[in-house]
Amino acid sequence: MRQSAFARVLQLGLGVAGFAALLLALVAASYHFNVRVDLSPGSRFTLSDHGLAVLRNLKDPVHVTGFIRTEDPRNVVLKDLLWQAARESSRISYDVVDVNRNPAMAAEYGISAYGAAVVESAGKRSDFTNPSETQLVSAILDVTQDARKVYLLSGHGECSIKETERHVGCSVFGAAIRDENYGLEELTLFGDRSVPEDADILVVAGPTSDPLQSEIDAIASYLDGGGKLLALVDPFVAPRLVELLERYGIRFGGDVVLDPENRLGGGELLSAVITDLSSQHLITSTLDSPALLSGIRSVEARSDDSVGRSATRLLRTSERSWATEDAEVMRGAEPRFVAGRDRNGPITVGVEVAQPAARGEAGRKTVILAYGDSQFVTNRFLDYLGNKDLLLNSLNWLARDDNLVAVRSKAKTPGKNFFFVSQAEMRDLFQRAVIIQPGLLILFGALLFVYRRLRP
Repeated sequence: MRQSAFARVLQLGLGVAGFAALLLALVAASYHFNVRVDLSPGSRFTLSDHGLAVLRNLKDPVHVTGFIRTEDPRNVVLKDLLWQAARESSRISYDVVDVNRNPAMAAEYGISAYGAAVVESAGKRSDFTNPSETQLVSAILDVTQDARKVYLLSGHGECSIKETERHVGCSVFGAAIRDENYGLEELTLFGDRSVPEDADILVVAGPTSDPLQSEIDAIASYLDGGGKLLALVDPFVAPRLVELLERYGIRFGGDVVLDPENRLGGGELLSAVITDLSSQHLITSTLDSPALLSGIRSVEARSDDSVGRSATRLLRTSERSWATEDAEVMRGAEPRFVAGRDRNGPITVGVEVAQPAARGEAGRKTVILAYGDSQFVTNRFLDYLGNKDLLLNSLNWLARDDNLVAVRSKAKTPGKNFFFVSQAEMRDLFQRAVIIQPGLLILFGALLFVYRRLRP
């Protein structure tokens, strides 16, 4: 009897010990092989493809020091952000310092704000105070890469990075470019000036008047030397600039493109969601959302083997779109398709051409990205759908930073998300909710009524 009781106690003890060992093994495995499932709205706790690309392509060690204050609600966000970054790259290390407990270290770094972080690498330093992925990635790029220089042509009514007005300003555009570690400066070419030699990219964004011939010559000289140009040209403007780009195989149409089915539900007729994105080009194949353009001009590109030019289509409207040469549409006139004058879609509205430079170092290439709209980079439209990624991917491509061409972190405010519905989707929802579903209920009721009346 005693032996049987002892055996049961021994079995119970071994079972408890085995169960405890199993729990310890599970805890150890979860610590070494951590897996997170982000079910939050907008995946707020997951790094974007762009952030992952930056972290996984680091070549030098990067150290981040975060300065926090006890019970600051931002502490959790900062700690989690740094943990995610270190988890994705072995070259990232970090420390979190409580300013109240270690004021001497905060003074050594010159930190006066809670929630600030210092990013250091190879003797360089960059600070940020907002614990967000965008700011962290921008700081990492700042200390690990040489800044590329972008010049924005001005003096002809172009979108200004100093203007904060929602409809015509481009201050958000300027901030987004600087976050990518680009040096950005407005440029005038009046007085026979040339494009500076340190220009990595020249941007022409929405001129409302034509550049002078001397300015056109300066741009042509820059392109012939292997320059990189991002041209955003609206309908019925800048004929000299359009003529220049024709030399490089880009032809802007004298028209405005309308796509009533793909405009935003209840939105203006001139806006359209561009869902036909080329899967053959890195700029557009990496986008997770379509682009939203407004006041669109057609643009075509042609290859030319005689000069080694290659052309690629990037954006195209739907089959139900059409292009009209009626300029009054831009001033609010009711659009009307006229056979023989206007043409049916799909219409190309974004292209790239690349060809060997006419002069300069061997192997240099002239690359031009041309879009038939500049409104998508304004403060009003830039944060919609895939517009910001389209813009920044274009700049990364021109700067030859192919590894940075990816989807970026979106604004992730808890409980607040953008929801876009096209005109066609709105009509479909209306038909389903107001016509089809009630109609089916009425039909069912009528059949039931007839069945009961005819039943013996």
